[in-house]
Amino acid sequence: MSTRESLRELLRCEQPAFPSAARSFLDAHGGDSDRVDRAQDDLAPLVDVSPAAMASLSAHERDLLSRVWVLDNAPLGITLAGPVYQDNPVLYVNQTFQELTGYSLSAIRGENLRLLQGADTEPDAVDALSEAVEIWEPVTVALWNYRADGERFRNRVSLVPTRDADGMLANWVGLQERVDG
Repeated sequence: MSTRESLRELLRCEQPAFPSAARSFLDAHGGDSDRVDRAQDDLAPLVDVSPAAMASLSAHERDLLSRVWVLDNAPLGITLAGPVYQDNPVLYVNQTFQELTGYSLSAIRGENLRLLQGADTEPDAVDALSEAVEIWEPVTVALWNYRADGERFRNRVSLVPTRDADGMLANWVGLQERVDG
C-alpha cells in the first residue's frame, strides 16, 4: 500500500482505532507520535484557531482537525476544507503542505485551494476536481500549481470526501505531493 493510500485509510479510520493506527503510521514515516497524546488536549492553541472559531466547528470537524494536526509532518501535504456548502474554505493545512506551497496556515485559512491554480494549470484536471466535488467522489489528478512566491510545481492532488455522523458530506481532506513534471 502506498503512503497516499495509507494516509487515506488512516484518515477514514474509526475513532477508537485512530490513535494506535496514527502512532504506527508516524513511527513508520518518521513523524512525531507524541502528537497523538497532545491532540487529546485543547486543540485551539495547538492549531492556532481562536476558541470562538473552534467552538463553531462541528464534532466531526474537530475530530478531522485533530487528525490532520497529528499528521503535521506526514510525508504528504494534508488539507482539511469545508464545510462543503460554503465553497470549501481551508480550515487547516499541515506543515508539509506549507513547505510545499509556501503558504502559511494564516495566509490560506478561509481560502479555497483554487488559489494554487495559475496560467499553466490544466483545465482537464481542474474539471476533474470540480466534478468530483460536485458528485461527492474521491479523485486524484496531477496538475501544475503555483507556490505563494509564484513558482510553478507539479502537484499530485487527491480529494477525499468525509461524511459526518448523519452520513452527509461535510468536509474534504486533500493530499498533495510534489511530483516530477
